[in-house]
Amino acid sequence: MVQSLLHFNPCLIKFNPQKSRSMKKIYLLSVLAAFSFQGVFAQAQTTVFGNLGVENVNISIVNTQYGTSTDAKGHYELPLFDRSEAVNLYYSCIGYQDTVVSLTPRQLLRDSIDISFRMRKMSYDLQEVGVLAYSDFYRSSNGTVIADIAFSDNIILVLENGKKGSTLRLLDLDGNTLASTGFEALYDELYIDAFGDLLLLGQDTCLLVCFDAAGKALPVSTFTKDLFRDKIQKVVFEFNDAYLLRNTAYEKRDYYVKEFHGQAQTYNYVLKNDSLKQRHFLYRFIDTVAVNVCQSYLNEIFAVYNSLVPEKENELALGVWNGNLLRLAVNYKVHKRIGWYCQVLATEYHTIALKFEDFIQLVDLENLEIVEFDKSFQLSDKRPLTIVSGKNHFANRFLTDEATGKTYGVFVQNGINYLGLYDPKTGTVGMGQKASKKIYPGVFKVHGGYAYSVFYDSGSNRGVMSRVKME
Repeated sequence: MVQSLLHFNPCLIKFNPQKSRSMKKIYLLSVLAAFSFQGVFAQAQTTVFGNLGVENVNISIVNTQYGTSTDAKGHYELPLFDRSEAVNLYYSCIGYQDTVVSLTPRQLLRDSIDISFRMRKMSYDLQEVGVLAYSDFYRSSNGTVIADIAFSDNIILVLENGKKGSTLRLLDLDGNTLASTGFEALYDELYIDAFGDLLLLGQDTCLLVCFDAAGKALPVSTFTKDLFRDKIQKVVFEFNDAYLLRNTAYEKRDYYVKEFHGQAQTYNYVLKNDSLKQRHFLYRFIDTVAVNVCQSYLNEIFAVYNSLVPEKENELALGVWNGNLLRLAVNYKVHKRIGWYCQVLATEYHTIALKFEDFIQLVDLENLEIVEFDKSFQLSDKRPLTIVSGKNHFANRFLTDEATGKTYGVFVQNGINYLGLYDPKTGTVGMGQKASKKIYPGVFKVHGGYAYSVFYDSGSNRGVMSRVKME
């Protein structure tokens, strides 16, 4: 399967509006049918309610059109239907300070959550208003949001979502539209893989596209989100005639118990000239604390299952259990334990791979440790990652500007993003320049020496993209 993956490169997303190029013949990748496991639980909802003491306060999920507002007495109710991901609720009202309340997946398992507080009146400081002022780089069409942005050379790709589907726009570096393509389906993410191919990722399906000479996106193939997650996304980047692969032991929507209960990330590499595409082990990160927690949940599930299932039908006792947790769900109590167990597994252990000219670094963002390898994939150094300032605001994220080669650490303070330049030789990064002018951007990326932020402006019902020049 790795062999077929590493040979899959039907088209590169290179678009030059000034040069007409003939398209190469496209060979489609035949994909093996994969089993998809549907959750046995009916999707429940969580209702957030409360009193804010102010009329007409807008409450919405950050950077979305979904929300509600308070009534004349300050009361509100907002049902939330997705319990699998953290939710940031945005409270805003003219004359009052904006407030963001974050809810974790564990909190969202409750049927209702009371969030009541008093909105704080805005203190109008002219100097502060001047600092927060910014100009828009690009605004989407009316009634659409900007779901994601990506970059290819000097082209900015913008994915916009409306009621009738998605639109992919190509912009120049001044924010002017060069071309656009509409799709009937909705996609929420752009992904450029290690081979330069552009994929549009939806909730369940993915679409691979190429571009013609005029910049129109042409569909190449459609495949499931599971295939993307399990196969394509594992290729991190190319380095010294090899592909670096990253595997996580657990993937969301997969209810099979795997090695280390999902709290591990393993890096391998495959030599490009190896016809067998053999994987060579490089390094593995393990969250031992989380593994112990997962094991305790699993032991509880086993205990309840063994107490309820007769010995002749007991898959664990007979040794025929195939690792599928859902097959152990014999009643509501076991269903509930499996639900909690999968929530624990879904907490991903944070690592990142960084590529430089003569070496690569694997960074453990949980324990702040750097593991460095040379061009021959030999371990050359192991040292701490040092956050010299703003450690409490470090967001466990790094962003690399592919155009400039600079890597930044991401910090978040009061909802505003800051970028600190990373020095790979010393392994140090510190909270540096303010890089977003509004709180909690829906998309935040760097390219060409600029930090790009995407928001949703509820007043104009449009998506907004702004950018800040990095010093």
